[in-house]
Amino acid sequence: MKTFPANFLLRALTLAWLCLARMPVPAVDMPHWTASGCGACHLAHQTAGNDLTSVAGNANLCMSCHVAGGSASSKAFVSADQALPWPGLPTGTNAAGSSHRWDASAAGHLLYLGGAATPSAGTLFSSGVYTGAFAKTYTLQILAAGNVGTARFNWSATTPGGGSGLNILTGTNVPLDSGVLMTFVNGTNVSFQTGDKWNLFVRTDLRNPTNALLLAHMTNGMLRCSTCHDQHSEQVLPFDPAAQPYATNLAGAFIGTNRHFMRVTNNFNQLCNDCHAPRNVAVAAAGSHPVEITFAADLKHRLPTILPMESGSTNLGCLTCHQVHHGPDTDGKLLRLTNSVALCNDCHTLSDTASSHFSVTNFATLWPGGKFGSLMPARTDPNDRGSCFNCHATHGWPTNAANPNLHFEHLLADYQENFCYTCHGTNGPAVKLVYADFQKAYRHPVGNSDSLRHAGRAVECSDCHNSHKAKAGSHVYTNVATAFRNNVTNAPSLIGVGGVTVIYTGLTNFQAPAP
Repeated sequence: MKTFPANFLLRALTLAWLCLARMPVPAVDMPHWTASGCGACHLAHQTAGNDLTSVAGNANLCMSCHVAGGSASSKAFVSADQALPWPGLPTGTNAAGSSHRWDASAAGHLLYLGGAATPSAGTLFSSGVYTGAFAKTYTLQILAAGNVGTARFNWSATTPGGGSGLNILTGTNVPLDSGVLMTFVNGTNVSFQTGDKWNLFVRTDLRNPTNALLLAHMTNGMLRCSTCHDQHSEQVLPFDPAAQPYATNLAGAFIGTNRHFMRVTNNFNQLCNDCHAPRNVAVAAAGSHPVEITFAADLKHRLPTILPMESGSTNLGCLTCHQVHHGPDTDGKLLRLTNSVALCNDCHTLSDTASSHFSVTNFATLWPGGKFGSLMPARTDPNDRGSCFNCHATHGWPTNAANPNLHFEHLLADYQENFCYTCHGTNGPAVKLVYADFQKAYRHPVGNSDSLRHAGRAVECSDCHNSHKAKAGSHVYTNVATAFRNNVTNAPSLIGVGGVTVIYTGLTNFQAPAP
């Protein structure tokens, strides 16, 4: 029987590692294959990370290169790039961010705020799935110092949604509310210091991924860079219509551009739709802007000329409107265009951007917050003046906290009359305040058929006013009877309304209008 030296196996493994670290391996595509080979990211012994990585934490490893001055500085990131979109932010926190979060889950995104003279050495993370109807922020603060099982904390949350908890013992899977759990993990010495605070930002309509590949690349239930991206291969299809076919050189490395290292095929937004499944709807009546639909031009829509459709099709998807990383704006919306009105109008044709509601210089075109039942909070970003988002909640808004699955029609922020009265009512920001006029004993009836108590009879504000085209000013009336004296186009506030054409045949006292 042939024998080998005792250190043969160690020598063989070392040689194999050196070969792997210096020779091309077809399974790794450029630019993640470097002159250092696998050794640029991985170490065989005394590794810092759990995946034999040279740096602990998947995001930290990626940031070793994807930072200013790094080898991937053209696509650099900092933590502040992570999206914090309106609404649900605490007072004093502005919407921010140009990239999808890389350390979040269906149980939120945690941010350490400090507060104690000596920072807490312990850590905490959230788990579960947030089931609340409104995006909100939990603020957790250590009440009594100590380690897990001794330290206690309080929590409160922003409204709408709200909630609070007092003098709660730290531990594992400690419930807050709406399906969110917190786990506290000891550090060194005193793990949690009195006064230290964290914000936990939670969003609606999320779930943890169901795809096994995505789940396998999450840490403590949290999304990380490698959840969505396969750093070793660009083979699977991305959304990008400019993606080149997958082809490799003699060394087996991909040659081309725009493949994005996707973990799973995403040419039809499959990756987006796994976590954001509740928003994968085909009609707005389901409470969100439709996606994954075959888009066609009609009287109200046109095929976009700026926004990308799904590759090789006229399908509209999540990534038609959203840019996952390095969006052009830093307001957390991750939209492909800084001008949100231009984004909407790339498909929608019914709006006249010269109309009053699209004014970007008038603070009256900024949603002031619901006043007649809607819980949609006020928009405060002046960049949102004149935006479509002041009237329409792109991904729906619940009619009230008791009916989270029931959304206002047409993706509006409130039911129609109350919606208009929010700005055009008592103390509203608009110049024309008409709410009081419609409360008089003698007035034009406005409301739906239920509120008017006449079945089938409904008179809405939009029957007389086209909010997408109306301008300031009253009807221009003259004493001279002409064919156009009562034409609705003579009233800036009535522009865009169909109006009524009277048949004047046989009515000799009236001049017949032009066709």
